[in-house]
Amino acid sequence: MKRLFLLVPLLLAGCASEGVGPSLAKRPIEDRDLNEPVRQVAPPAPADTALKAQIDGLIARAQTGQRAFAALLPKAEAAAASAGTEGSESWVAAQQLLSALESERAPSTSALSELDTLIAMRLKDGNDAGQTELQAADRQIEALVQVQQSAIDRLRAQIPG
Repeated sequence: MKRLFLLVPLLLAGCASEGVGPSLAKRPIEDRDLNEPVRQVAPPAPADTALKAQIDGLIARAQTGQRAFAALLPKAEAAAASAGTEGSESWVAAQQLLSALESERAPSTSALSELDTLIAMRLKDGNDAGQTELQAADRQIEALVQVQQSAIDRLRAQIPG
């Protein structure tokens, strides 16, 4: 144990150094700007006439689905409001109208799906022409589909069971 105490001063002496320690002055690398340079990205080219026609067709199909959905919605709302207990005739009628609403929105959801696929395929191919128009159409159709889904969710929650 005595030997161990004799070694401690020797070990501590090894930690002490003579002379000046490292400089704390600013090094040249600290003066350099390490941020990544801002790259200028050209906006995507506008859609050609064929792509515009395809986008317009998808929007028209989604709007057709929205009109059919909106025409059936009041009848479905009335049925949901008067739905009786699970299994009753009024409950079955409300469920059938809810299914019909889902069918009426199919053109809107399929148009959105096709548009999303079109966007993904064009990006995969490195073709960004028309991306502005595609994204605008995607937002427009997505909004229709979200409104439809909200209405269906609201009615589904209203029907017992």
